Amino acid sequence: MKKTVVGFDVVERRRGRRRLLFGIMTFAMAFCFGFLSQRRYDSDVVEAASLKSFDPGYIISDWQMGNYQSMSEEEIQAFLTRKNPCNNTNYDYYLSLSASASPNYQWHFDNGHFICLSEELFGDGEVIGEGDTAAHILWETAQEYKINPQALIVLLQKETGLITDPIPNTWDYRRATGYGCPDTAPCSSQYYGFKNQVKKAAALFRTVLDGGWTNYPLGENYVQYNPNASCGGSVVNIRSLATSALYRYTPYQPNDGALAAGYGTAQCGAYGNRNFYLYFEDWFGGVTGTDYSNMDTPRYMINTETGLIKMYKFKRYNSDDMCLSDSEKNNDCTPYKKLENVNWEWDLMEVPRYLAGNKKTIRIDLTEKSDKPSLNNTIIYYNKKTVLPDGKQCLLPEDEKYIDWCVVFDTLTEVEFTRQEMVFPRVMEAKTQTHFIDAVTNNHILEVNKGDHYSFSQKIILPNGSVCLVAENEHGCVLESDLMETWNEMQVERTMVVKSNTYKINIYTDEHDESILMDKGMERRYVSKTYYGGEWCLRTEYDDMRKNNKCVLLSKLGEAWEKLPVKENKRIKMGAQKKNAFTLTGGLIMENEESRFFVSRFYVASLGEWCYRSQYDDNLKTDYCFLESDLK
Repeated sequence: MKKTVVGFDVVERRRGRRRLLFGIMTFAMAFCFGFLSQRRYDSDVVEAASLKSFDPGYIISDWQMGNYQSMSEEEIQAFLTRKNPCNNTNYDYYLSLSASASPNYQWHFDNGHFICLSEELFGDGEVIGEGDTAAHILWETAQEYKINPQALIVLLQKETGLITDPIPNTWDYRRATGYGCPDTAPCSSQYYGFKNQVKKAAALFRTVLDGGWTNYPLGENYVQYNPNASCGGSVVNIRSLATSALYRYTPYQPNDGALAAGYGTAQCGAYGNRNFYLYFEDWFGGVTGTDYSNMDTPRYMINTETGLIKMYKFKRYNSDDMCLSDSEKNNDCTPYKKLENVNWEWDLMEVPRYLAGNKKTIRIDLTEKSDKPSLNNTIIYYNKKTVLPDGKQCLLPEDEKYIDWCVVFDTLTEVEFTRQEMVFPRVMEAKTQTHFIDAVTNNHILEVNKGDHYSFSQKIILPNGSVCLVAENEHGCVLESDLMETWNEMQVERTMVVKSNTYKINIYTDEHDESILMDKGMERRYVSKTYYGGEWCLRTEYDDMRKNNKCVLLSKLGEAWEKLPVKENKRIKMGAQKKNAFTLTGGLIMENEESRFFVSRFYVASLGEWCYRSQYDDNLKTDYCFLESDLK
């Protein structure tokens, strides 16, 4: 195979050939000038990337050359279209080109415009106009040979300018990547065809990356500045196989004049590798970036050959293999196939407990299956520990859904749970053998027997959502799930009226006692209560005496006027105001202290006290009364 040599600027070389072709035509020189002015290959390049960092010994990294997943087929197509939307619609120009061109120079004009690379289809051999898109060929070739499609795109541009050429022709496509087309000899026809050219170039790059033959191996090599040996050269320390592959493809380096010229020309200059660097930097950036990329899940792994455990954070691809490293600057990259997840040994913590995470909390991934929850302000119960290779303790959560990671102990903080007042403080019964516990550590404080009763007034919400109830005069708390509701004496026994037809509920079976209908307006005296379904459920005096577990929901009941056993003479304070028992709106205001006979009363739940109705208002069935606090 002949080596491809780019000894002169591609654009100038192509234009020169076109000038020669049209120089022998019968068209006027004005037409030739029009042809040259319409061919703009790099109109989107305003300023070249800086060449101050250009290193002839490290033009591109091995990882970047082999980064075959850098672009999807869709992304390649979008890039080609953005660089060249095929918007030359000059049909007369197409006719003039076609009329005078040789069989090697044919242009494709369709749907009112020149068809350029971003829209062209390519079959096998030199078939054009049917087959696969350039984007598909580039992507497929990249996957087949594990070569970065960006490198192939840049190769097309620096060799034949096809990426930005608005009116490419068949000759451009048959030598698209310049494979088998040295500057010092004609192109070899066995390599003609766009698809063939792309695949041959990728295969050459892959061969060198895999350690195959190259005439510019790693280490010091003399590299010329130009095909003309009299232009000189220098010794170059080639430090990446990818750079070696570029020199095998184009065996020249840019001299100082070529570097100073940007995309321009210079005496004794050669531009192939310089332009590869420039286009890659301008279009994609990072041509000589680090070989490493961040691992999706940094984690400790063990080397099966040495037994050494390291925290691996970075990865890179070498041919078909991936290797991992603990540092971007570390040249010791361990092949992934030699590594395994660590089989950690865990000890129980002396004091298992809840601990809180924060923004600085360090979570250590243990396997490649780790999820990534945020630990900031997150409280988790930890019960196991291990010692990491660096000597730090790492704690393992009790919850099995967290088994893929541990947390460095020094980055966690102790917690103290806030007690909240219960909406309905009440006596509850232990439904099983249980304990009062320390909410933070889960340590047992006091044994609780089944059937024991305690009065609970506060609660603690644990991080797992469990509720732990705090009893009066006791340390710790009892999990609500270990308790059951029981009957509590009402602070104020009172007569209440049924607001709408309903039935009693058995609190232990959840069954409605449909044998007895509680009719609307029915009055009963209620003496005990229990918490049921998010509200109080009241038990009648009758059911309380018989220890029945039946009650009526408070939402089904309303307060009722309760007849006093005997009428009571009470003195009303001066300034006291008669109130409506249901609306608490005001009525008569007492200007002096006076005595009245009171015969009924009403419990105002919102105020927590009785309101007494005088004999006068009772006879008239009004709802006005005096609060007990206003009476003597």
